[in-house]
Order: sequence, then C-alpha cells, then structure tokens
Amino acid sequence: MKSRSVYSVIFAAIFLFSVAGCVTTDRSNSGWVIVDPPSSSPPPRAEKQPPPRHKENRGQQKAAQNHLRSAYRFLQKNKPDHAIRELEKARGKMGPGYWFYYYYGGAYYLKGMFGEARDTWQIAYRQTRDYQLRSRIMTCQSFAIYYLDGQGPSRGVLEKAFKMDKKNRTARELYQDLTGSDPYRSGDQPSYNQSSSSPYVQEKLGQKDGPEDNNKLYPNEWGKDGSSRGNGDKNKDRKKGKKKDHKEVKKYKIQDDEQFRIYFMVEMP
Repeated sequence: MKSRSVYSVIFAAIFLFSVAGCVTTDRSNSGWVIVDPPSSSPPPRAEKQPPPRHKENRGQQKAAQNHLRSAYRFLQKNKPDHAIRELEKARGKMGPGYWFYYYYGGAYYLKGMFGEARDTWQIAYRQTRDYQLRSRIMTCQSFAIYYLDGQGPSRGVLEKAFKMDKKNRTARELYQDLTGSDPYRSGDQPSYNQSSSSPYVQEKLGQKDGPEDNNKLYPNEWGKDGSSRGNGDKNKDRKKGKKKDHKEVKKYKIQDDEQFRIYFMVEMP
C-alpha cells in the first residue's frame, strides 16, 4: 500500500514538471508541446549543364559557312581540289544545301569533270525553290552539257533558263550566240551554222540572187557519171604548193572558261 502511494507521488511530480517546464513555440506554457522540425538540408551541388542544343547547332552552322566561303576563295584562284577539301569539311559540320552543291559542281567543272558537274548541279537545283537560283543552275549546266552532248541539248537548257528568269541575260546571250538569233525578236529564226567547213554551204550563205552554176565542182561531191567532182581545181592547187584557205572556226562563248568563271563566281549571302 505504501509503495503504491509512492508511485502516485512520483507520477504527479512528473506531470507537474512537464506542464510547468515546457513551453510551446509561441513562448506560452499551455497547450500541446510542439517540437520544431530540424532545419532542411542544404541543396545539392549544381552540376555543369551541357550547352543548349540550338547554340551548338549555331556554332556548327557558322563553322560550315566559313568552310564554304573558303571554298569560294579557292575557286576564285582556280584551285578546285583545295575547294573540294573545304567543302568536305563543311559537309561534316552541317547538312549540305544549295551553296554546297553549287560550289561542288563548279569545282568539278574546273577539273574538267563535266558529267559530275552536271549531276551535282542537278542536286543543287532540287535544294531550292527560288526561280532565279534555279535559272542560274541551268545556265551553269549548259556549259557542261555543251561538252557532253553538244550544241542542241545545251541550247535547250539555256532556253529553259531565260524563260524561267527573264533577267538572266547570260542565258539569253549564250543562246543567241549558239543559234544566231534573238529569242525575243519576232520573226528572228536561228541561222545556219556559219562555221560550217563545207564550201557549198559557205557559198550558199553568201550568195545573193544570182544563177546557180550547175557545173561548179565542190570537194567530196560526185558527178552524174559517177566520177568524183571534188578532185578538180582543189587538187591542182595542192600540187602547185598553194596553201588552202581555212576559215577560222568560230569559238562560242559557252566554250570560254573565263565566260563561265565570270557567271559562276557568286559568293553566298
């Protein structure tokens, strides 16, 4: 019994001590005891983040453009191999576009690789919807096509070029030089090739309205009796040691490398 009373006194003392000695966060000694939570842990150390993707792309594009401009300068100096090396560096920096293929085609042309030049320019043609740039591509192709397929196909490409862009004077002038006609003058039809080596054609071109001499002999022609009509006076002149007059064959503008350079060399914007 005595031990039970001792326990009661001890319990009462503990109760009074807890109520009197503990205070709440508002400094009062009544109500529930609220224990403040421990302070929050410091934030984790920030790690270095990689640069945004768009900034990286801008840097790559700028580097590629520098290589393209370098290729242009090498083409100006007639160094197509150096230009190709710069173009390949540009390809590694970004996807190739119009100017990449435009310059690559020019490098091939300057190396005398006309088939590769034509095909590369065709890729450049598909890289743009700008009609002026497309007209420029076709004009460049006409230079290569002349060496590959001759005057007729080249003339057809030039006709498409100046019809697509009326301001493309080079395409029109090259066409006029090849055909001897101005496509914008009514009734002006293409003339015969003035550089023909046939004396018969040359005489017909220079003949007015005089009567035709049916007995006149021309080289490489045959008479009615089956005998050659081309070994008369011409052979006699050779035997006497006379020099045969050769009319200078006309060189068209489209065959002039300098003409190509003047038109082709345009620096990208």
